Amino acid sequence: MEFAQYITYGVINGSLYALVAIGLALIMGIMGIFNIAQGSLAMIAGYGSVLFFQHMKIDPFVSLVFTLPAMFLIGVFMYLTMFMSMNKYDSGQKLRNSMLVSFGLVLIMETLATILWTANERTVTVAYSGAVLALGDLRIPYTGLATIVLAIGVIFGLHFFLKHTTFGKSIWAVSQDHDCAMLMGVNVRRTTLAAFGIGVAISAFAGAVVSLHTVSPAIGIDWTNKALILIVLAGVGSINGILFAGLLLGIVEALGVYLVGVHYTGVVGLLIFIIVLMFRPQGLFVRKAGV
Repeated sequence: MEFAQYITYGVINGSLYALVAIGLALIMGIMGIFNIAQGSLAMIAGYGSVLFFQHMKIDPFVSLVFTLPAMFLIGVFMYLTMFMSMNKYDSGQKLRNSMLVSFGLVLIMETLATILWTANERTVTVAYSGAVLALGDLRIPYTGLATIVLAIGVIFGLHFFLKHTTFGKSIWAVSQDHDCAMLMGVNVRRTTLAAFGIGVAISAFAGAVVSLHTVSPAIGIDWTNKALILIVLAGVGSINGILFAGLLLGIVEALGVYLVGVHYTGVVGLLIFIIVLMFRPQGLFVRKAGV
């Protein structure tokens, strides 16, 4: 049963990884922009959830009503001021430039977070924080269940949006071929602007979950590293594969903790990252290009 408990925590962690990675995967798949700041944006959203709870006693999941549109507007501002001008470059140059710019954003956000909230860890303690669902000897935290349900809901909701709504289909078309989408009447500028905003807004979901654990200025780059591993596992542009990649990474890390100890958790993830890059660089769950 101890083994099953480790697997359970692996599934919970993997779901959280997927929540961080899904926005980055959307942005990379559509625009070829590698937003290193995605994890730091989740950190900012996490602090937002903490502040809403501290000052207004609003549950982190309820405060998504405020943090989601706020993060969307931040994403729109970022794209207009920093990333839109990169569209004139080829894909390789755009990728390099976006990495440099977003890395600068990481440093800025970490510094501002440290100034505003200090380097100490913050957390939200709600009524159900210590509650668990008991299945025999297995204990599943309610916060973990919420994380799993949220990850599944966000990913399948995004899939439905992209495949079954008019604007979602426009985003999908742009991810396939910008020029062809433009010839078909798609407003590429508006579509990419909204897609970037949506990708950043999704970080609010991760922020809500992170606030129930620990939030600190330094966690952003760690979450981005996890997101990058997931994108490599799933394949660039594979939205649906992100959840499976997250579960795979979370479970393998949990097995690593169970077998060799907690100190090697990060090593296990990096080993998977390297092995997949060597033997299946297109990703484990990708079928075709695009989202």
